[in-house]
Amino acid sequence: MVIAEAAKAILDKQTLMAFATCSKQGVPNVVYMLQYWWLSEDELAIGDVFMHATRDNVQEHGRVSFCVWDEQADLSYKFKGMARYETSGPAYDLANDRLHKKKPDKNFKGVVVVKIAEVYDASRGPNAGKLVTDSGT
Repeated sequence: MVIAEAAKAILDKQTLMAFATCSKQGVPNVVYMLQYWWLSEDELAIGDVFMHATRDNVQEHGRVSFCVWDEQADLSYKFKGMARYETSGPAYDLANDRLHKKKPDKNFKGVVVVKIAEVYDASRGPNAGKLVTDSGT
């Protein structure tokens, strides 16, 4: 899947992300994330420093959504996908390598790896809610 360039550009700026999960019982959880990196064209790794409900929800069923925005460009995108939680492996190593550049004595507890399936326009205007990228699954 190829993610729309405008949506990817906002993520590439390393902006604040609103990250949403939900428990099996339907209890929603939304937190902000600042430390995330591309693993591939459609996978993102998010570093876990203080996750509790987010980690638990990902481990329960993995459905996630997140939103990013660029106020200057007046653009916003909503992403949906499936996530898994990892405490070792390439995604975990990548996240810790990036963290060590800023804080050499710290490590992430784990990483959430999101396989993005859909991207929606979340900007104001006539295209709000329009599917702009779809994995076809």
